[in-house]
Amino acid sequence: MKGNILREIEKRIINGFMDFLILSALKNDGGCLSGYDVIKYIYAQFRFLPSSGTVYSHLYAMERNGLLHGVQESRRRVYGLTSKGFEVVREVERTNGSIQGVVARVFSSGSVCISRLP
Repeated sequence: MKGNILREIEKRIINGFMDFLILSALKNDGGCLSGYDVIKYIYAQFRFLPSSGTVYSHLYAMERNGLLHGVQESRRRVYGLTSKGFEVVREVERTNGSIQGVVARVFSSGSVCISRLP
């Protein structure tokens, strides 16, 4: 039971931060990635297989918001970071400690009583 709850929380966190995971994957790869490459990256990092619909909807939204640019290469579309996307990655890296603090406060004993979960 506890393992299932932990896995569900991990899934929610990964899905909730999917856009940042995609930006990180693109920055770390140093080039362009397809949606399938993003799925493989997330699975390799977290042993979690996101749905293709979730990944592609994030990719499309991020492209519309100017964080990514996509190019059709034969049968697949590959994405790279725009200057705006690089700026977001730099800001997330700069504020990493503060972001971790927010997540820690969400799960602190004052905010959520984890011991009372079934």
